[in-house]
Amino acid sequence: MRLHWVRAGSAGSGTPVVLLHGWPQTWYAWRKVIPGLARDHEVFAVDLPGLGDSGSSPRGQGVRIAADLLDAWRAELGLDRVHVVGHDLGGPIGYAWAAAHPAHVRSFTLLAVPLHGFGLSELIARAGLWHFGFFSVPGLAEKLAEGRERILLEHFYAHAMESGAISPADVDTYLHTYTRPGRLANGFAYYRNAPADTAALTELARTRLPMPTLAVGCGRAGGPAPLHSLGQVAPATRGAVIDDSGHYLPEEQPGPLLSLLVPFLAEADGS
Repeated sequence: MRLHWVRAGSAGSGTPVVLLHGWPQTWYAWRKVIPGLARDHEVFAVDLPGLGDSGSSPRGQGVRIAADLLDAWRAELGLDRVHVVGHDLGGPIGYAWAAAHPAHVRSFTLLAVPLHGFGLSELIARAGLWHFGFFSVPGLAEKLAEGRERILLEHFYAHAMESGAISPADVDTYLHTYTRPGRLANGFAYYRNAPADTAALTELARTRLPMPTLAVGCGRAGGPAPLHSLGQVAPATRGAVIDDSGHYLPEEQPGPLLSLLVPFLAEADGS
């Protein structure tokens, strides 16, 4: 299958960092973070399988499926051990990658979300996250969203748009891919695969992560939930909450995020 990614920094300029976006986003979600990381690292921002400009997996859309594809992509590029940073949907995918292929992952960072089976269902119930149930109904969300993609996406971006972190032009960039045939359906398919993903992550969690781990929460969206979640499967996880941030952390607070990521990655390189 075809995977699309953006690279910054030259080969050999530092240990590779792979950035995994969430829904409804693409690699573009990392545009404000990439320059700060590229000073010391070779940075890869990947469109998740089935989203952005990446093709769909013949096995369907799922967290464990995507993790295995990304590790195969890493090998195809000849990369050795990579730092993995995952936001939103990219978080559980990054965790599955680290847990299933620990020899290939130098560190793992979870942003803004808890993991399937380790706090996600509790957050859904506590915060009233209606879309998890809505998207899980086969075919319904696709039919209702067709031709109304901007209305749907802007609903989720609303807080970040009010603050200016995501502009109308940024929405246009996301819509460029999410209005293509099958793009929204692929995103919804990740939600529909949640029961299988929960079982897969629960099985993977039987072995604790051996690499350095960081969890960063958002003060206006879930707070310390990522730390409480990742700490269950990687007890040595360090964590922080960026108070003045909604869910879209890399776009809303790139500076504070970099202030946590840069020293963490440097320390992980030395461990």
